[in-house]
Amino acid sequence: MTLTVSSPERAAPHDRESEQYVLGSVLIDRDAIFKVADVLRVEDFHVARHQRIYAATLALLERRERIDPLTIQMELSRREELDRIGGAAYLRELVELVPVSVEIERYARRVADRSLLRRLALAARDIASDAYDEPTDIPLTLDRAEQRIFALRDEAVNAQLRHIKAALEANYQQISDRLDHPYELSGISSGFREIDLYTEGFTRGDLVVLASRPSVGKTSLSLALAYNAARQGTGVLVFSLEMDVKQIVTRFLGLTGQANILTLRTGADVLDTSAADALQKLPVLVDDTPGISVMELRTKARRAMSHLPVGLIVVDYLQLMRTGGDEENRVQEIATITRNLKSLARELNVVVLGLSQLSRAAGDAGHEPKLSTLRESGSLEQDSDIVIMLWRDKEEPVPGAPKLIKGSVAKNRNGPTGIFELLFEAEQARFFSRAREDDLPV
Repeated sequence: MTLTVSSPERAAPHDRESEQYVLGSVLIDRDAIFKVADVLRVEDFHVARHQRIYAATLALLERRERIDPLTIQMELSRREELDRIGGAAYLRELVELVPVSVEIERYARRVADRSLLRRLALAARDIASDAYDEPTDIPLTLDRAEQRIFALRDEAVNAQLRHIKAALEANYQQISDRLDHPYELSGISSGFREIDLYTEGFTRGDLVVLASRPSVGKTSLSLALAYNAARQGTGVLVFSLEMDVKQIVTRFLGLTGQANILTLRTGADVLDTSAADALQKLPVLVDDTPGISVMELRTKARRAMSHLPVGLIVVDYLQLMRTGGDEENRVQEIATITRNLKSLARELNVVVLGLSQLSRAAGDAGHEPKLSTLRESGSLEQDSDIVIMLWRDKEEPVPGAPKLIKGSVAKNRNGPTGIFELLFEAEQARFFSRAREDDLPV
């Protein structure tokens, strides 16, 4: 049995009086249009004749012509729309309704708010329509629904053009804070001074790519970055497409410096309860869905933000993701993935750390890889804000001794590039600085 719920027809949200006040203000004050032109669009007016009057006003503004009742009447006549708005009599009525235009911005905001509510109702109708069509790709449908809502939210926040003065004030405040705290990083610390020296911490909104050939340590380093960020109180979301959640937890235990991951896996060692208790308190979420699509990832990331103030999202690794679309080849698919991850970083104001393999053209150990060796797509190089490369030292280490892993900040959109070195302890899958650990950032 199908249950159909009917509801009485309701008028779309609108405020007729506010629309009239805005138009009347524009008619009596030639400068009033400049206060609302970046706030209101033609479609923000609900009444059809109000839309036509406002469109005529914007046309005069674009041509830099005088705006008053006579010029608007002439423009409407030229468009053959004067009779459709009620003629010159309705323009006179609007003028008589508004004695002064001092409240135009407040009334314009009311008009914009009602317009937003109408579009929200339309988005809800479209979401319901998609659901009734019984789509086969449920994650894609959910992502489209969330995109509609998030687009309206972002539009409400960023509706107005921003004067450079506000940006200068924010920049001045940031500089002042840096002067007051000269030894604090401006972004999320990696926990390794060798990397922070180049990046000043990872900036929210950035896409960071960590790349290497297989078995060099990119997963271990990414988890170390996540662990260090979580210890600083930054929420972390880890998408592991290669390892399940048990393996991720084991790697995190190794990062405490007290557990041997091999003996933990084989059961030859007893779990350190103090280390486990410390990990439980960290703000870390893990998703181990294999072959997750970029749409599913975006949906889960948005949902995670409602439970935890996430600042860092780790994706291990990009070449295992899929788009769920009909891209012609893998290069186009990776390009779609990187664009979506960059967009996600900006949308949620987080750092997205995406792991990537290097192609075989990266060459033998001991040679610094080039950006061109990022596997399968130049979009990784193009869309990323920072690219970090890892490679092994050519010389074999003494058995049992930590391995020397070389790295480079190969691309840094807002800072310098250069080479660094870290040591890697295989028994704990742990990176550490060549300097004393107590000198490292906490």
